Amino acid sequence: MERVNFDNHISDLPKPNFGSDITNNNTLDPDTVWKITKENIKLALKDKRDFAIFRNCYIESINNGVAVFSCDEEYKKDKIVRDFNQVLRDSLRKVTGQNIEIDISLREKKKGYQYEYYDPRKNTTISSPNPSIDLFTEVEEKKKQREKALERSRLNPKYLFSNFIVGSNNMLAEAVAQAIVNDLGTAYNPVFYYGPTGVGKTHLMQAIGNEVLNKDASKSVVYVSIEQFLNEMVESIRTKKNEDFRNKYRVVDLLIIDDVQFVETYPRTQEELFHTFNTLYQSNKQIILASDRPPKEIKNITDRLRSRFEGGMVADIQAPDYETRMAILRQVLEEKKTNVPPEYLELIAKNIENNVRELEGSLTKVVSLIKLGVNPSFEDVSKLLQIDIDSKRKKITPQKVMKSVCEVFDVTLADIKGSRRTAYVAQCRQVVMYILRNELEMPLERVAQEVNRKDHTTVLHACEKIESLKIKEARFQEKLNKCMSILKS
Repeated sequence: MERVNFDNHISDLPKPNFGSDITNNNTLDPDTVWKITKENIKLALKDKRDFAIFRNCYIESINNGVAVFSCDEEYKKDKIVRDFNQVLRDSLRKVTGQNIEIDISLREKKKGYQYEYYDPRKNTTISSPNPSIDLFTEVEEKKKQREKALERSRLNPKYLFSNFIVGSNNMLAEAVAQAIVNDLGTAYNPVFYYGPTGVGKTHLMQAIGNEVLNKDASKSVVYVSIEQFLNEMVESIRTKKNEDFRNKYRVVDLLIIDDVQFVETYPRTQEELFHTFNTLYQSNKQIILASDRPPKEIKNITDRLRSRFEGGMVADIQAPDYETRMAILRQVLEEKKTNVPPEYLELIAKNIENNVRELEGSLTKVVSLIKLGVNPSFEDVSKLLQIDIDSKRKKITPQKVMKSVCEVFDVTLADIKGSRRTAYVAQCRQVVMYILRNELEMPLERVAQEVNRKDHTTVLHACEKIESLKIKEARFQEKLNKCMSILKS
């Protein structure tokens, strides 16, 4: 599968000519300068995915040789200062012809504010509407049209790019999403997002749909889970309205299907999905799919359907790193208009690692206590989080551990508990022992009993072996992480 290459999207652009005014320090317009500067930054970056760091960053003003450059997130500010300061300076100098100093600061996000897109190849900006048109009426009509389109689409209007936090775990996925919005049906089609539960797949896909409708409410967008798709198909068969069902999904501009991995248990749905996919693809209509695993790991689907899933861009979204988790928590606080001590945020971010929903849920509990007039101490918050962690741990049973290992490593329960001693089976058995010991904190003797072993030293050896493999083999680490994601989902 060929991964994205952003170099193909931005060719060498002619240097725009904006007249002599742009070199006059007294007449520099920050909006115009930033529009042109962004294009120069894109050209200068070796890895075009890095450009995502400049999203929602602006030049606020240019006075006396100093450009005030603002970011909406602390991690963006730090990264630009550390890694991209020179690129920014060089691009500004190329545009203005001056050695302008840069003052990078953090600002409050500008809700709903976007700069006008500038295309240097055309050397024009979007023209103003005809002044003779009743602008108020036009805006109201567009608003009504978008509301109707949104209702038909089943999109959640809260899922937007503006509140989607970009980090190292999802930078590629977000960059692909932005490309889709700008070039629907052509840039990347189909797109297959995969990753564990609660990492933002649904948010990102619906943000694409919302942005498409925001740009053009006449577009037909549909978001559906595979379960909804199945239920509607069954109902159409029952009521003999097959044609209505097919028309609903085969004449759209953008089809978004969530949790597509569940199609593996429904052969008839696979058939319908295959034909729907073909119809849309041949018409250059955009298809976006999401799953908890890559196409090759979805069992019991036809080869032709799998090849369709793998035929475009396949992008993974992993669990967020610490910096991204902190940014998410700050975003939630901003939306709730509540202050929480920074040390509480750090505590939550350090303890809730794999699931964004759980991360937000833990913060919501703390916020609720504060709004109720309770002033929780650090110890209170620690206990609150520990309750969640302990409760989650109680839900993980030895049976679930073995089932997850069997699923990920493709072995049977008989292999795990049996006497087979081949290297691969022995390694899978060691994974089970490692998880039982480290995640469930079971005594050594109990772990040995669960896998039909007599000596607790076998468990100690297994834990040491797995710790070593985690460091040495990235593929093994990936499989182990997947087991843990299944258990914690």
